[in-house]
Amino acid sequence: MRFMLINPFYPISETPSPPLGLAFLAAVLENAGIKVKLLDFVVYPYSKTILETELNSFQPDFVGLTSVTMTFDNAIGVVKDVKNIAPDTITVMGGPHVSFCAQETLDLYPELDFIVIGEGEESILELTRGECSRADIKGIAYRDGSRTITTEVRPF
Repeated sequence: MRFMLINPFYPISETPSPPLGLAFLAAVLENAGIKVKLLDFVVYPYSKTILETELNSFQPDFVGLTSVTMTFDNAIGVVKDVKNIAPDTITVMGGPHVSFCAQETLDLYPELDFIVIGEGEESILELTRGECSRADIKGIAYRDGSRTITTEVRPF
């Protein structure tokens, strides 16, 4: 199993800081034996060519992005590019923005397969392992046909 994590570009005036949330997720996934690659497009400028090269090289089963409101448009742009380049890749987004508007986000963006709501370490691991029904994974939202399903909130 391979999981690519992406920190989307956003304009900042200060020195960028490491994407600690994604680093925590990477550690959880790696400890479970899942191969992880983290791309930080805050530090390295984003281009579809770079994304395509990385997707073709790493061949992830999942691509996950984080999003706050000011990075949401950029994150969705990356998700769309992922689906254009590697349509069978499962796309996942977490972070404050989508945690508060999961249903609306899934309704508007068919390229996005799952949303992780709140703290994502356990939810993302269960989703990646695929050992239980997605309906039994706490803290996610997904589509089931034309309906959007939001599972029980995972406690902190």
